Amino acid sequence: MLSKIKGTKYMPEYAHPRYKVKLETPEGKDLIILFDYTESSLMKGFMPLKVKYDGQNKGAQLAWYTQEVEKMTVIEFLGILAEKLNKKYDVDVKS
Repeated sequence: MLSKIKGTKYMPEYAHPRYKVKLETPEGKDLIILFDYTESSLMKGFMPLKVKYDGQNKGAQLAWYTQEVEKMTVIEFLGILAEKLNKKYDVDVKS
């Protein structure tokens, strides 16, 4: 992961783990991601809810960043972040 974590927030009031993380990209820009764990019938894993890049609202779109900069999928990228945050906040995700 090329981005550096600058700040995190865990929201325990939700049924599944939900995090807000502020990252600094390799270009020095801010990337803020709100994401949570989903258990849809199609997939289980962490998915973005809101994305802000350099002050611009990107909706829930994160693939443009993870593919171009991080060279991985959204699921892989958020999985790495979630692993670190789950450990920090002592959260157990049952898959």
